[in-house]
Amino acid sequence: MTLAESLQTYHEGMFGGLLGIRFIEAAPERIIAALTVREELCTTPGILHGGAIMAFADSLGGTATGLNLPPGAGTTTIESKTNFFAPGRTGETLRAECVALHRGKRTMVWQTRVTNPEGRLLALVTQTQIVLEAKQTEQETLTALFAGKSTAEQKALLAQLERGGAAMYRALAADETDTGARDALLTAAVKEEENAETLEAQA
Repeated sequence: MTLAESLQTYHEGMFGGLLGIRFIEAAPERIIAALTVREELCTTPGILHGGAIMAFADSLGGTATGLNLPPGAGTTTIESKTNFFAPGRTGETLRAECVALHRGKRTMVWQTRVTNPEGRLLALVTQTQIVLEAKQTEQETLTALFAGKSTAEQKALLAQLERGGAAMYRALAADETDTGARDALLTAAVKEEENAETLEAQA
């Protein structure tokens, strides 16, 4: 399956499929797609709605950004500018070519040319996509707290976490009605405090 075919499958059942976007070529730096003008996409009989053209281009820009994202990252449009030059008409199959103007770590900028079957430029759309960082797991967030710190700083931070854990154990124990469970929580709190003292002595 080609990349264009994969994108076609991905968009089925979503807004791109509803619009009728057909992916022709796809690569990280450029996407080419087609859209046949239907009456239900028109603003007046026979004339394609400008919003449909904008949505066509936005779908391509967002998709192109997706091809350049690191694993787990996402994107959304933060700015889009459209210049209209001529109308799209019912029955015409429009061609859109979306190319990269900038592919950065924080933002990407794409420009999409929408033309009619004769090659006449109907619209030029320039949009900016923000790169949304992958959401970290709790373990990754915790690990990041220690990154770049010296051994002494790491021990001091771990001691703080141990004392925080002790406080949590004591709070849980205060709400526990089962005597055995309460005693186990208090024992765990004492152990956390002992760990904190050991680390503080070494920091």
